[in-house]
Amino acid sequence: MIELTENLLYKLEEKMMALMSDAEGMRQQIQRLQQENVTLRQEKENHTRKLQDLVSLFDSVTLSAEQVAAPAPQLYSTVTPIIAQG
Repeated sequence: MIELTENLLYKLEEKMMALMSDAEGMRQQIQRLQQENVTLRQEKENHTRKLQDLVSLFDSVTLSAEQVAAPAPQLYSTVTPIIAQG
């Protein structure tokens, strides 16, 4: 009977060690994934900022192109010579 109990305790100990090992592996994986998540968030923020800068630059170039394409306001009227008027 004692031998059976010792055998069961040994198997229980093996199972507990395997479960603890699995739990430790999962804990390490969670930590790694959390760090990766932080890194990805930082990269997303950097890319978002760069995209906003590019859109601002594009908007400023677009406005400049529209200003160049728009006809300049006429500052002077056509002058007709006095001789041609009479």
